[in-house]
Amino acid sequence: MTAVPKPRARHYATKAKVRSYIETARELGVKVGGFEVTPDGTIRILAEQAARSATGASNAYDDWKREGN
Repeated sequence: MTAVPKPRARHYATKAKVRSYIETARELGVKVGGFEVTPDGTIRILAEQAARSATGASNAYDDWKREGN
C-alpha cells in the first residue's frame, strides 16, 4: 500500500526571484524571450527563439513586413 502524494500547495515565486533567474539566464548568454510562473512556484525561462515559435509570432504579416512592404 502506497500513500497518495498530496498536490503541491500554491507557492508563487516572488518578483525578486523571477528577476534573479532572468538576470542569470542573460549572464549565461541566453536571449530571454519570456518566462512562465506556475502556481507551485516553478519558474520557466523561455529563450527568445522558443518564445517566438511557441506564440506563433512569425506569421504571414510579420514575414511580409520583414520583406519591406
